Amino acid sequence: MKKLMIGILTAVTIMGMSAQAFAADSFSHKSNPAQIIGGDIPISNSAPKDVDINKVSIGGKNIELGVNGVSIYKGKIMVPLNTTAESLGFKVEAGNDDKTITLDNGKIKVNVYVGTDGYFILNNDPNSMSVMMMHILGAETIKIDNVVYVPINLYNEILNDKKTVGSFFVRNKDGQWIYSINGDLATGWKLINNKWYFMNNNGIMQKGWVQTNGVWYYLLDDGEMAVNTVTPDGYKVDQSGKWDGSPASTEGIQTPGVDDLINPVVNYDTIEDAQKILKYKITVPKELLGKYNIKYINTISRELFQICYVSNQGDILFRMGQGTEDISGDYNNYTTNSTININGSNVKLKGDDNLVKVAAWSANNMSYSISVNSGMAQDDIIKIVKSTF
Repeated sequence: MKKLMIGILTAVTIMGMSAQAFAADSFSHKSNPAQIIGGDIPISNSAPKDVDINKVSIGGKNIELGVNGVSIYKGKIMVPLNTTAESLGFKVEAGNDDKTITLDNGKIKVNVYVGTDGYFILNNDPNSMSVMMMHILGAETIKIDNVVYVPINLYNEILNDKKTVGSFFVRNKDGQWIYSINGDLATGWKLINNKWYFMNNNGIMQKGWVQTNGVWYYLLDDGEMAVNTVTPDGYKVDQSGKWDGSPASTEGIQTPGVDDLINPVVNYDTIEDAQKILKYKITVPKELLGKYNIKYINTISRELFQICYVSNQGDILFRMGQGTEDISGDYNNYTTNSTININGSNVKLKGDDNLVKVAAWSANNMSYSISVNSGMAQDDIIKIVKSTF
């Protein structure tokens, strides 16, 4: 499936946000990406297109994370504690309170606490003084699917080297690429192996079209900024990556006007009208558990369908598109993350305060999502999901 602008726009049209909301003037970025990086960042790891294993670089070791992956929480890169600590030679033991976890490599002993931002470190070296003190990391230790996660910069601190954690691409739990700069989450434009990449405010590597300070750039499927070429949808970008505002040619390009490129979100009066331009059959929820009116119906780049329902309880946004990727566009970090099986499909549920705000799943090479801006009880959103099968 062609990417076009879907990767960018799905994140910014949730709950009625317009596509123009991603005109990223908030980024400290000039029209030429090459102007924004002041210093060189040593890079030794491969770009996403060369990576086929989910690894993080800590202490000179490439540690395989397996199915767990990393997570982003409060702007921090979170990694599975047991997998990473044991790979670095630490013995990991959980306390009886189910919150205290001790790491011990024979020289240093560290206590971290689930739900607490910080750790205690005790030096076990008999030739040095033993001083126990609290350190803050910027995010608390958390549990996701019963796996304990800690900020990856924990290892920079306890091993007393700000470069213990390397610079590398890695996938998060949802399969999206992020980039670590010695443990810090990269955002905005970054020059990596002499190629430009753009990560959004949540650290997610972007693909397709992105606008910065009024200038459009195209990011290839591997995240690299396209330069001095014609984009897959037929637009010329110069050697600095900028689009000049016109198509490269009119051959094979349908309605190639500027408005089509800048706003690929097309509104429709009815589901039937939207169906006419899509290559798959639209299905919508048959049950919404209340009285809802249709707020809008539209498509993104003629590939992703979405319909927003509104009531005095809030908005419900339903999406569908070809493929198996998460198309919810919601990359926020939630305190509750669970997966349930419905009719043979694994449905990811995310939310806060016992309310589900996002449900995402795939079936038969189609992806679906439901986003509820005010949240919904799990049993209720499950009923809506079931009504789409």
